[in-house]
Amino acid sequence: MLNQEVHIPVYLTTTVLFFRDLCLFISKISCPLTLTPSEIVVKFGDPILINCSTSATDVEGMGWEAPFGGTGFERPPVVTWRVEKLEEWTPSPSCYATLVDGSQCTVSPLIAVYKTPDFVSVSDMGHVPMVEGREYDLKCDVINVAPVQNLTVTWYRGNETVLTQMFNDSTMTPVNASSTLRISTQRDYNGLTFRCEAELHLGPKGPKFLPNTSSPPYTAVVLCKISTHEVLQGENVTLSCSADSNPPSNIRWIYTAAVNSNVTTEGQQKTISITGITSANAGIYICVAENEAGRNTRFVSLVIKGMITFWRTVMEMYKEK
Repeated sequence: MLNQEVHIPVYLTTTVLFFRDLCLFISKISCPLTLTPSEIVVKFGDPILINCSTSATDVEGMGWEAPFGGTGFERPPVVTWRVEKLEEWTPSPSCYATLVDGSQCTVSPLIAVYKTPDFVSVSDMGHVPMVEGREYDLKCDVINVAPVQNLTVTWYRGNETVLTQMFNDSTMTPVNASSTLRISTQRDYNGLTFRCEAELHLGPKGPKFLPNTSSPPYTAVVLCKISTHEVLQGENVTLSCSADSNPPSNIRWIYTAAVNSNVTTEGQQKTISITGITSANAGIYICVAENEAGRNTRFVSLVIKGMITFWRTVMEMYKEK
């Protein structure tokens, strides 16, 4: 008798729990409701509509429970959740059905709400102008975007993709995001444009065309190191500038003209010819090549050797005094 008193309660408790769990399991997998669509991606502020339907004959009534757009208890077979202007970042409506035996089950749709950025911009963080051969950071600011975990920022140098960055922040409400591009400046970067593009990858249920916002182009200003050429007074000097570009570039020289210098053009090359160089020809010569895609600049310094020696002697004599 003592053994029976000990074992009977344990057996009954186990049996009740077993059937309770089994009933719950059957209830979850047999809820006779279908959502159309069951997954949806919607832009913040846009309308949304989801139908909940059933073909079962043992459904007494059905409806939607939601903070907004909910319905009352309605007769089957269809009940609709409709919101004209969705302004909730994590909507959680659920469709329920009450069966003739008094039991109830629910199903919920998967809803992703997105918002494109207010604007996207590129800044140099105050490092203007840049100097050739140094490293600088460009910053792309993406303002008020959601969800940031679906955001991809792509950097372009001219039309070339140079960096792609994704984000793992799980925040569903709008945030500001930023991406940094480090560049090692070259001469060719002067006049070159940089831009960044913010794109939301929302999966197969998202818009057919990915929502994207591009920054205005940022034009780099790079100060180039000057190439110095020492020549003897009276020598003939030729400076040539050409550009291999598509479309063809407009090439021009910027310099102080003199009676013994002239400019000629042959194809995509522009040449300065100096006959018998004098002190009037010494100085900076700038070649500029420009087309629709941008502008490149080269600097050349012409120095007459005799003039350097003379001025060095004068300065040394002055210091001795």
